[in-house]
Amino acid sequence: MEIVTRKDSKLLGRSELEVLFADKAGALNRKDAIKEVAQALNTSEGKITLIRLSPESGSRALVGRFHVYDSEDEKKKVSHNYLSVRLLTKEEKEALKAAKKKAETAAPAK
Repeated sequence: MEIVTRKDSKLLGRSELEVLFADKAGALNRKDAIKEVAQALNTSEGKITLIRLSPESGSRALVGRFHVYDSEDEKKKVSHNYLSVRLLTKEEKEALKAAKKKAETAAPAK
């Protein structure tokens, strides 16, 4: 794993990283990519959001774009919810949908 670029955004309380994973195309999933970045930066996985994980053309390398927040609270304020939902298993996604549907039906209609 090699950090290609790093930009700090003081306003949003995060660092924007572009990371190169050599020879990992097809062998690395989203959760494992987040784990590797967290270990490299000595931070918790809860502070990291994976934006994009895409293969390099003509090679086995993967390029990942990550946002590393100062705290998990900052992540919740700024980061989009769908980026976290991507990491859930199929069962967890279905449970989330069911809970959301139950909350909508329980709420009084105006």
